[in-house]
Amino acid sequence: MLSDLQRVLAKALTSDAPLDVLRAEAASLSAEERAWIAAFDADGVRLTGFLVRKLRFERICRGDTAAERWFERDPEAFVRAFQAYNAEIPPVAIFPREEAAAFRAWCRKNGLGEPDVPGHV
Repeated sequence: MLSDLQRVLAKALTSDAPLDVLRAEAASLSAEERAWIAAFDADGVRLTGFLVRKLRFERICRGDTAAERWFERDPEAFVRAFQAYNAEIPPVAIFPREEAAAFRAWCRKNGLGEPDVPGHV
């Protein structure tokens, strides 16, 4: 039960539209969990989602100077990569180096190379 709710919340709070995700995923939850979600403050959910994404972004940049340089050099490409990573990889890291390592691994897996290599896209 709790793991289902956690999965839905993680998916929603990493989304650009957390309320839409909560509504779409609520059917997979118990009646009690749906009642909890129905009681959530909409603005609070949107703000929490924004903060979750912001903190993940900051952990990547603070945990890897190469990623930070990539962001400074080409913010649009970096943000596109971050958005895709954020949508695909659930938030589990607590510390910046953990998040940055997960992002770097995701970049390699998706053919984006290493952030500190010249020509990195």
